[in-house]
Amino acid sequence: MAGLWHQVLRTMSQPGAAPDDDLLARAAADIALRDHPHPPADAETVLAIARAEFAAVLSLGQAQEALDLARGPKTDRHMGGG
Repeated sequence: MAGLWHQVLRTMSQPGAAPDDDLLARAAADIALRDHPHPPADAETVLAIARAEFAAVLSLGQAQEALDLARGPKTDRHMGGG
């Protein structure tokens, strides 16, 4: 994940540059999984973190996709977090 954070810092530190929403979604998902292991983070948590940490307004789909990517390959998890 160090590469992800390097990309976030680089894009956010460039004056006038608009960070990529998908990049910020991935960063927010990384924070969500680290800070909210029990109960497991959900897409709403990712949206709240993106808004608070990066002033990014994402779609629910972007948040869910980033969360799924951050969790890694799917195992026998049931969809919907249940």
